[in-house]
Amino acid sequence: MTTRPLILGLALLGACDRRDAADLEHATDASPAIAVPGAAPQPGPDSSASTTSPAPASPTGSATTSEPAVPTASPPATAPPGTAASPPATAPAGTAASPPATAPNGTPASTFPAAPPTLAAIPPDRRCGEAGEQPTELPPDLARGRAPIGKGTLRPGDTRKIGKAELHYDPDAWIGTRKAGHRGPGLRIEIDRAEVGPHDPWGAHEDLHPDQEHHTFVGPYRFDLRTGAGDPPASVAVTVSREVCPAAAVMPATTASRSFWLSTEAIRTYTYDLQGELLQFNLDGRGDAPRLDITDLGYRHWLAPRPDGAHRFRVGPHFITLDRVTPGPGTRYDGAWQADGDARLHVRVRIDPAAALPQPAPVAATDPCAESAVRTTVPAALTKLPALQRARTLDVGKELALGPLTFKYVTLEIPARGSGPYREEAEQVPLLQVFGGALGGFTVSNPRMTPRIVRLGRELVRVDTDGHGDRVRLRRATVTCPHEHKLPAPQAPVYVWLSALGRTLVTFPGRGTIPLSLQLYTELSGPGLSVGSENAYLSRQLRPDSAGAYTLDDYLVEIVDIVAGPDTSHDGQRWQSSGVLPIVHVQLEVTPQPGGP
Repeated sequence: MTTRPLILGLALLGACDRRDAADLEHATDASPAIAVPGAAPQPGPDSSASTTSPAPASPTGSATTSEPAVPTASPPATAPPGTAASPPATAPAGTAASPPATAPNGTPASTFPAAPPTLAAIPPDRRCGEAGEQPTELPPDLARGRAPIGKGTLRPGDTRKIGKAELHYDPDAWIGTRKAGHRGPGLRIEIDRAEVGPHDPWGAHEDLHPDQEHHTFVGPYRFDLRTGAGDPPASVAVTVSREVCPAAAVMPATTASRSFWLSTEAIRTYTYDLQGELLQFNLDGRGDAPRLDITDLGYRHWLAPRPDGAHRFRVGPHFITLDRVTPGPGTRYDGAWQADGDARLHVRVRIDPAAALPQPAPVAATDPCAESAVRTTVPAALTKLPALQRARTLDVGKELALGPLTFKYVTLEIPARGSGPYREEAEQVPLLQVFGGALGGFTVSNPRMTPRIVRLGRELVRVDTDGHGDRVRLRRATVTCPHEHKLPAPQAPVYVWLSALGRTLVTFPGRGTIPLSLQLYTELSGPGLSVGSENAYLSRQLRPDSAGAYTLDDYLVEIVDIVAGPDTSHDGQRWQSSGVLPIVHVQLEVTPQPGGP
C-alpha cells in the first residue's frame, strides 16, 4: 500500500464522519481574469482600460523578488443563509482588504488577493517545497529531480536485488482476494522493513501486462516498470530511485495565505487541515498526461496542469491558484506534455482565505419553474403542499399505472457464488421498476426496507410497505414543475431554485459531452445536493447552514439559500416532516467562467 491510497483513504474516512485560495500568476505568466457573479467585465490584455485593486503591502524581513499583482475577480461566498425572505447577513469585519464594489445587479464583487513577493532565498525548512506564507522559487532539490540508484531487467522466474529492494517476477502469481481472483504474471517487490514506519507497508504486488509502462511507490522508493511483449511479458525493465523528500505533507488550518510546491520529484500529496476540511492536492505524472486532483469533503476537481497560464478555483472558503507550472527533467510542454516515461513536473499552489460577502436582497419570484437573473424569494407555488391522491397497492409480479408512470414489481434472483467458507447462498431481491417513457425511469431496490420517493415529470410518488406481506403502497401527488429543466449556456450569472415540489434537475451545456448538472435528491432522510461536470463534482447532504461556492470546469456554483418547505423543520441533527417527505428549497447561483480554471 502506497502513501497516496493511504491519504485518500483518510479523506474518505473523514468524509464518512461528518475551500477560496488564489495566488496571482508569476511575472512571466499571462492569463485572463476569472469572471465573477455580477462583476463588471474584466478588460482583456489588449484592452486600453483596466480596473485594478490596490495590492497589499509586501511583508518585510525577507529578501524578495518583485512579482506584480494581476487584478482578478472572484465570486462572493455566502454568509450562512436563513430564509429567503430574511435580509442577507453581512460579511465578518476584517475579511476584505477594502469595501466590496457593487455590480450592476447588486451582487458584491471581490478580488483575488494580491500575491506577496517571491522569496529570493529558500528557507532551509522549505527545501522540499513545504508551505509558507510567501511563495518561493523552485527548490534546487526539486529542479534536479530524483536520481536512479539502480536498474535491472527481470525475466519470468527471476529474482533480483537492486539496492535494498528485492524483486521477484512470478509468471503464475495469484491475483485477487481469497474469494475471487485469477492467476497471471506479477512482480513482487519488497524493501528493507527498517526503512518504513512500524505500521507502513514494506512491499507491493504489481500485475504485469505486455507493452506497458507504469510506476509504483513502496516506502521511500519509486519503481518505474516497462514490460516487454508476450503473455506473460518476456521481460520487465525496472528502474529504482529513492526519494529525497517526503511524498506527502500536512499543513494545519490557518487564516493566513499559504504557498507550496507539488512535485512528482518530492511532495506529491499535500493535505490542508487534516482534522477538519481535509482539502487535499495530489499530483501524478501519468505518462504524457499528468494530472492534479483537488479534493475536499464531497468535492473533487481534476485537471492537467499547464505552464501557459494560471489555473484558479473557488473551493468553499478558499481561493486556489496554480500560479506556476514547471517541466522537470526529461519533460517538455509545447501545447501538449511530452515525456521520457512518466511526466516530471512541479506545480506551485497558493491557498488564500475568501471573504464572506453578502448576497443582494431577494425579490419576489415571477415563475416557479424558470431561472432568474436576480436572487428571489421562494416562489409562492412551491410553498403549498400538493393534494395526495388515494393510496394504491401493488403485489409482486404485478404492474400499476399512475398517470404517466408505470410501476412493475419484480424479483431478481442472485445465484449462489463462492465455495467453502466463502460461499454465499442464492438470494432474492425485490425490485420496483419505474417506467416514464420520455421522462426516463429507474429502479428502486428492496422497496419494503425503507420508504422511497419517486420524482419524474410532475409526479411525486411515495413508496412504502403497507404491512401486509410483500405488498407495497404508493401515494401520488402532482407537483408544480417538471423535474428536469435544460437551460442554454448562460452569458451572465443566473439563479435557479431546486425543490422536491419544483425542479430537481437543472442542466447547462458543458465544455465537452457532459453538461453541468444541478440535482436535488429527495430522500426521507433529508435532501442531498449533487453538482457534476466534465472534470468535477460536488456532493453534499444539505443543512440549513450549508453554504459555499465551488468551481466546476466552466462554471462557479454557489449555494445561496436553503429554506424549509411546508411541514418541514430541522432539529439541529436531521430534517423532520409530518408530510410525505421533508421538503427543502435550495437556491443556487450559477456563474459562467469561459475557459475554466
